Amino acid sequence: MSKPKLIILSDIFGATEEAWMGMYRKQLSPFFEIVEYDSRQLAGILPCPQEEVHQRFVNAGIEDATQRLSLLEEKVYAVLGFSVGGTIAWRYALENPHCSSLYLISATGLRNETVRPTSAISLCYGEHESSGPNLAWFDTLGIAPKIFKNEFHECYKNEAVITQLCQTIIEDSNILG
Repeated sequence: MSKPKLIILSDIFGATEEAWMGMYRKQLSPFFEIVEYDSRQLAGILPCPQEEVHQRFVNAGIEDATQRLSLLEEKVYAVLGFSVGGTIAWRYALENPHCSSLYLISATGLRNETVRPTSAISLCYGEHESSGPNLAWFDTLGIAPKIFKNEFHECYKNEAVITQLCQTIIEDSNILG
């Protein structure tokens, strides 16, 4: 029996070879067929000063990345997205209802979304996230976020958070089968 496919979408920095990404790979690969994407490459964002990258994602990059991901991945069990990767994953799931689960960490761009995908959704943020959705947004979309105490935006790079997130994803895959 083949493993379910789990797509991992990087944060705004795009690097999938970072040590923290390796921790996710190591914990999740026994249970999933993992395919990783650099969000910047999906968006077609060429090397530029970091201060321009966010604006390029907002202007057209998120839409470009979503379209490209939809062309590359037709059948996906779940998507794990970090920061802007989480926003791309959300929009991907809106266009591809076969995606059964979303695990989105520090996806601050979701505060601008008004339609919820049909996927099971797990949203996680650091307690001190300054740009995430507000409580009214969560209430409107019927989502209870997981908040990591004493953490900030890049909480997804913290080893304890990584272990907890991976355990949740693995447990969910056993339940959802």
